[in-house]
Amino acid sequence: MKKASILMITLVLLVLASCGGPFISTTSMLIVIEKGCSSDYKEYWVKAYDPNNQTKEEAFKIVVQEKMVWNLIEEDKEYFSFYTKEGDKSWVLEQIEHIENQKD
Repeated sequence: MKKASILMITLVLLVLASCGGPFISTTSMLIVIEKGCSSDYKEYWVKAYDPNNQTKEEAFKIVVQEKMVWNLIEEDKEYFSFYTKEGDKSWVLEQIEHIENQKD
């Protein structure tokens, strides 16, 4: 009886864990090519690409949850960033830092 209960709890937990979909986190360089927001100003986003692995044509949308952070992001600038994605949801910006171009 005890083994059956443990087996049932394990199966339920496995089913619940699989419903959430995969969680992906990525750290990369990004070049922001476009900024925008929804018509009701509730969602802010940037369109960007990783210059080390993608072309400008492969740019993707990243949701920026904080309006103040979105206000500081500039187009055509390079950033070091950390962003996440859960299941089929959009990429979400977690952290971003501007990279200064150093000239010799």
